[in-house]
Amino acid sequence: MSEVNQPINMIKKTNTRKALFATVLGVAIACGTQAYEVPLTFFGTNMPPLDFHGFASQGYLFSSDYNYLDTDTKNGSFRFTEVGANVSLNPFPRTHIAIQGFMFDVGDAGKYKPFLDYASVDYTFSDYIGVRGGRIRKPGGIYNHIQDVDLARTYVLLPQGIYDSRFRDLSMALDGGEIFGNIPLRKVGGLSYELYSGFANSSTDSGLANVLNNSLPGGKVDSFDSFLEAGYQLWWNTPVDGLRFGASLTYVLTFNYDFTVPTGAAPPAPSHLGLRAEGTIPIQQYSVEYLWKNWTFQAEYYNLQVSQDTISPFGKSHSFSYDNSWYGGAAYRFNKWLEVGGYYTEYYANGAKPAAASDGAQKDAALSIRFDPKPWWVIKVEGHYIRGTALLDDNGANPVRNDNGWFMLALKTTFSF
Repeated sequence: MSEVNQPINMIKKTNTRKALFATVLGVAIACGTQAYEVPLTFFGTNMPPLDFHGFASQGYLFSSDYNYLDTDTKNGSFRFTEVGANVSLNPFPRTHIAIQGFMFDVGDAGKYKPFLDYASVDYTFSDYIGVRGGRIRKPGGIYNHIQDVDLARTYVLLPQGIYDSRFRDLSMALDGGEIFGNIPLRKVGGLSYELYSGFANSSTDSGLANVLNNSLPGGKVDSFDSFLEAGYQLWWNTPVDGLRFGASLTYVLTFNYDFTVPTGAAPPAPSHLGLRAEGTIPIQQYSVEYLWKNWTFQAEYYNLQVSQDTISPFGKSHSFSYDNSWYGGAAYRFNKWLEVGGYYTEYYANGAKPAAASDGAQKDAALSIRFDPKPWWVIKVEGHYIRGTALLDDNGANPVRNDNGWFMLALKTTFSF
């Protein structure tokens, strides 16, 4: 392909993706609250119908001092888009099939590339136990498995130290299976559980790759292995109506990838060196949620640890780092069309060696207003006051960083059917 044709083809691809988003958005608006059902008949027998749903979101981000989420937010950015469509079916008693396609764009992550968000089959033996297999949604705290359901939360951006918007293609699903169920505990409430295992995949143009490349000046990630993961999610539903406590663990057993770094050597020595990283990542998350009248109260704590060996032609070196994050928030529903909420969150990159002193932590106070003009249409306006730069993850776009406070405005609208 000639250099002249490359930008032309890039423009064509961008226009095609924008046209696709506009088409889905138009369908969502036209459909309103209606979900489509397709009747099925099998050898003259009526079967449960296919249910079709979909959604389209468009956001806008503007920040005062830094470019955030790998996009040009200092100049205002519309690169904050989500589109999804799903179909579900209950073909037999206790059996459920669900499939969803998804695409998103958050700065340099996503880039409107469609992917299979989930495709799973459930069979529930009883309230105590069921099984699920395929590409399954990965549980994790209050929001991980429903990050793409904008109608299920008050906020435009969830606390980014826990629910990073750039990792949607990696963090939400895996190819494998799980066992789930509910165990009554009589007078002390009940326990719901999910035990899962499978493989997650990432690409060299993903949000994870962007973060790793940012830590490799002049270097880049060449390829990822599939990440083998196992974990659980437990929820204790207490006897107090609306109050529950959660605990989850995800253990990434094979966090392996190949990457290249510059050597700084003069010719004829090689200018770059190929290396391999092999590691494990345990992730713990603890949650509490209380629904009382029109109030929603939530708090979560998150800890991620990376134990990694770096293998080169000259030997092996070991490194260890860990991140901590927490938040507390509350939201109040005034009526069917207005909800107001806010949270305060802190993130600490305790094990990292930051390029700037302010990269060791980031603190964020957010206030969000949600309008529901229609059951199928949501508008959100959100302001953030942030101190620290630990989650910017784009040193090239933010060459000078400090601990001074900065502001960000986030707008978002979602249509669903």
